[in-house]
Amino acid sequence: MRYLISGYYGEKNAGDEAILAGILQELGRRDPKACFTVLSFDPDDTLARHGRGRELAAISTSLRSPGRLRRAMREADLLISGGGSFLHEADFELHGRSFLLREGKLRPVPYFLSVVFMARAQGLPVMWYAQGLGPLHTRTARRLVARAASASQAVTWRDPGSARLAYELGVRAPIQMVVPDPAYALEPASFAEVLDGVSTLSTGPPGGPESLRVISEAQRRYLAVCPRPWLGRSGYLEILGEALEEAGAALDLDILLVPFHEIQDPPVCETLAARPALAGRAHVLPPVNSPAVLATVLGGAELVVAMRLHSGILAATAGTPAVVVDYDPKTRAFADQTGQSAWAVAVDTLEAPLSGAEAGSPAGAPPAGPDILYQAIVDTAANTSARRAALARAVAPLRADAGRTAALAVQLARGRV
Repeated sequence: MRYLISGYYGEKNAGDEAILAGILQELGRRDPKACFTVLSFDPDDTLARHGRGRELAAISTSLRSPGRLRRAMREADLLISGGGSFLHEADFELHGRSFLLREGKLRPVPYFLSVVFMARAQGLPVMWYAQGLGPLHTRTARRLVARAASASQAVTWRDPGSARLAYELGVRAPIQMVVPDPAYALEPASFAEVLDGVSTLSTGPPGGPESLRVISEAQRRYLAVCPRPWLGRSGYLEILGEALEEAGAALDLDILLVPFHEIQDPPVCETLAARPALAGRAHVLPPVNSPAVLATVLGGAELVVAMRLHSGILAATAGTPAVVVDYDPKTRAFADQTGQSAWAVAVDTLEAPLSGAEAGSPAGAPPAGPDILYQAIVDTAANTSARRAALARAVAPLRADAGRTAALAVQLARGRV
């Protein structure tokens, strides 16, 4: 069978690439003769990351010359839309009400729905694969999501919140279910592969691999941190820095800053590492393009402070508990799915200003942002064994169910559903 896969691929985001790696892995296990065509923002990058050992083609996402995409659809047995959370208007306040275009380019919702509508117009079956959904603010986006999903053969949602929103919008696809993120199916690499992978499969300034090697050879215990920029806000990063200073000193942990987006995250990591109180304790990993390597890096940590969703997911697959910096419905859903909601701290909570009474009387005041985050980190470190055991129980069914999603896709491609 030939599978055409549409998602946010080729954008230098390790989380999205982990999703694609999980989809390809599980489909290949259930359909050994599977052929793949991936719509990518950078086809050469997609081929380099995912083409080894399988029949895979990558073509541009551009709709300006749709002939090649139409040909790919005619040759395919199934369009897979997803996975990931690209059907959202999370930047609504920052960029305004425009549904269709931003800076002359199609925004994600109209682009990805256009691919779905094009496939259905050609009679190609469509499966939404572990999709996240929302927030959706414009009436047009909500209406078209409902229409496109209802016209598809199967719609699988990555979390219950997305499924609830879909129901509210009026999605009535023949098959709907909640499934795990495909990245839960991935296996961590060996530590030897990690040291080699960080050296050879990464970009960025030299010296990063040596940071990880120094931590390993000195048997240093470390706290992994995976931050991200968010809508031009900076207050939460200052709070995060303060909490890391306190936690690193109190727990005697090195701080390993791990970028997941190769372009967006390194400046944030470098800024946090440059804090004077973290001198000699903070290390910045260069961007790494192997999800298995990233899983092992996170698996070697005492705990992970996860703002990037897939830093939490890959840490969970390696058995490492997370303190979740919650900025989006998908991070809240991850904390719920893995039983870690008690250790999730919202960005708005971190940035909430103290009232005058609280600022003037710390003895009886609620904890401020750095204290909340610090306490979550310290509590996790003090209860590592219990946290790891509970996490293993939560992740086991997610790993198993990730494979069942692929089985449904294979059945659809073979026309058996």
